[in-house]
Amino acid sequence: MTRAQPQRPPLTIADYAQKATETDRFTDVPGGLTKLAFGFFGEVGGLLAALKKVNRDQLRATETDVAGEEIGDALWYLIALSNAQQLLPRALGLACLARLRSRFGEADRESSGEIDFRQIDGLIAIHGNGLQDARVELLGELARMSGEIIGRADRPQLELGAPSQLEFLGSLLAMLGLLCASFMLKLEDVARDNIVKTHGRWPGPDRTYLPPFDSTFPEHERFPPELRIEFIERVSARGTFVVQRLNEVFIGDPLTDNSHEPDDYRFHDVFHLAYVAHLGWSPVIRALLKRKRKSRPAVDENEDGARAMIIEEGIATWIFNHAKQRDLYIDVPAGKLEYGLLKQVQSMVSGFEVATCPLWQWEQAILDGFRVFRELQKREHRGGMVVVDMVKHSLTFVAPVQAVR
Repeated sequence: MTRAQPQRPPLTIADYAQKATETDRFTDVPGGLTKLAFGFFGEVGGLLAALKKVNRDQLRATETDVAGEEIGDALWYLIALSNAQQLLPRALGLACLARLRSRFGEADRESSGEIDFRQIDGLIAIHGNGLQDARVELLGELARMSGEIIGRADRPQLELGAPSQLEFLGSLLAMLGLLCASFMLKLEDVARDNIVKTHGRWPGPDRTYLPPFDSTFPEHERFPPELRIEFIERVSARGTFVVQRLNEVFIGDPLTDNSHEPDDYRFHDVFHLAYVAHLGWSPVIRALLKRKRKSRPAVDENEDGARAMIIEEGIATWIFNHAKQRDLYIDVPAGKLEYGLLKQVQSMVSGFEVATCPLWQWEQAILDGFRVFRELQKREHRGGMVVVDMVKHSLTFVAPVQAVR
């Protein structure tokens, strides 16, 4: 017999607003209010575009999956806008409920305490029959209102008789709830999923790394706490290549760019070392160091085997090609790497242990790897030592004292 699971306490708008504040990178910058308004507008446009693509290309991803994430992103911008204008979450929730009751022809009434998303979902569930059939009309109404939000951000004075900003944002929150219901979703679930997503991408000052994936394995199957690997560039009659040396022993094969156009990809193993430092993961480096987890055959085959290594090499190559078009991310600070790129990487490792790592860890690994890559390829260096510290989760570059031939 299946045991009933207790229901989680309702998620209040105030609780969600606090979480949104922790990941807000716009409010305290010049023009932040306008940027938040454009962000909301962009997410609504992204929702419409994504739904069109699902239908046009007959993708396996369902409309519900697409809508849930896009509505969650729009919700974040809406609440961030409310926070930036110092509107109380309870007042926003009351405005939302009042708008819904007016829409459904229900008399308004007093509500005590903080307003939660479950109240919004409940009110819609009572009166919202037929919302699936009205989805196109709801999307059109939301698109119109999202255009108005930009105008409001630029106009401190509203026209006579226009809804107040609180009423307007409350109406937008109501619209997001109605749209959720049209996709058979609950706004509370969408809000919870969005909290997980945003904190996985922008965790704020509280960054806690996951434990190493090999922490329960024998010592000889674990990554060492520190790795000091030299990258040495050499020139031969066949061309230029890079070899690597660990504890005075050369490891791996000599690497060339494998490209008609020289691009220094021969230094790319630094990306795998960055994955070790920030993710505790790299089937490629594990095989290179002969640290495969053979004590557990399933882990050895599925996590440390050929398929995992191919996936890792594919990720490194794909990101490198992306970075070449963007100056090797030289001007990309933490928190600014393209979200779509990180989502694609996460999709590529689906089913592997590293899929549990949040997106911010991937960003740290990617940006740190390219920071050291740029040092390795400098004309005055053309190599050097890379130090991996798995305890501090750091990647350090040490310039070569002299050329090694």
